[in-house]
Amino acid sequence: MPNLLFEPRVNYGFLMAHHIEMDIFNSHFPSFEFSISRETYGKRQWESFYNYPVTGFTYWNAWLGNSKDLGQAHALYPYISFPLIKNDKSEVNFRLGAGLAYLTKKFDRLSNYKFNAIGSHLNAAVNLMAEYRWKPLKQLQLSAGIQLMHFSNGSTKTPNFGLNIPAVSAGAAFRLNKVNNPIRQRVRPSLTMYEFDGREFIEVKLGTTFAYKESGDTDGTKYQVYSGFLSTMKNLDYKNKLGICFDLSWDGSDALLVARTNHEPYPARQLTKPGLSAAYELVLDRTSFAFNLGFYLGGKDKSEGMSYYKLGIHYLISKNLFANLTLKTHYARADFVGIGLGYRFKWGYYLK
Repeated sequence: MPNLLFEPRVNYGFLMAHHIEMDIFNSHFPSFEFSISRETYGKRQWESFYNYPVTGFTYWNAWLGNSKDLGQAHALYPYISFPLIKNDKSEVNFRLGAGLAYLTKKFDRLSNYKFNAIGSHLNAAVNLMAEYRWKPLKQLQLSAGIQLMHFSNGSTKTPNFGLNIPAVSAGAAFRLNKVNNPIRQRVRPSLTMYEFDGREFIEVKLGTTFAYKESGDTDGTKYQVYSGFLSTMKNLDYKNKLGICFDLSWDGSDALLVARTNHEPYPARQLTKPGLSAAYELVLDRTSFAFNLGFYLGGKDKSEGMSYYKLGIHYLISKNLFANLTLKTHYARADFVGIGLGYRFKWGYYLK
């Protein structure tokens, strides 16, 4: 049976005014969390590589400040907490969570025009937290830390400046069953078919992503975005991959942006943007977190600058077929959130 914990948590923070229009909402307020978590103990090999992290599911709730224009936020997200420093009595962890949020209030140009940070009720929720955890009893854990909650819809509905809520945090976790101690075997648990097996190989990923977005105009027109990528990666070890990625994207809203500054005719192919990026992946069994920093090699529209960032989650559906969820940004501004499919190829060149 898994090591289960129930953890209520209280946070106290504020709405960060990262745009001048948000200054009027600058106030402090509490938020509350309720989590069910599972302590890993080495049943799978990746768990021991990450020093037995904790996975869980959280419900987060807050009234956003002291203004009726902001309303209430509800969020549900799975998370993983990585131990950075750990012993029998205490540990320092970094927690990463991502899921969905529902905001009871959103921008409306007639009834709620002051709240111009987010234009949709349904949004993505991302939670980051660093914490210190103390274990005075086997059945009790106490923690304190700092966290950041972020809400955004990835420009599927504008405006989309997003909401950022930094906070201090404290919680108490109660054990729900008997502890399974970490498996410390001379022979490690068997690898699953998704895990790196120690052989030297080059991995090539071919993938596509599709998204809808708005450009920020008041007519609410939605534009399609198509993108593809071809990456070449090498496993540095059981947890990390490093490589390069060629990106190709077409954004339907670029024609509108180009028309504002360029009245000369041009070939439609110039709306396609090729790019080259440095790529890194953090691997957990069949899930990997992908991070890309790149630069455009061409394209008619240059209004967003020449650099871009991609954050993605790749999930192996089978041994080589994967689904991806990708957020693309320009500096701190979300461009789109897309979903897609891909396939990976492996070429081994040395067997240890």
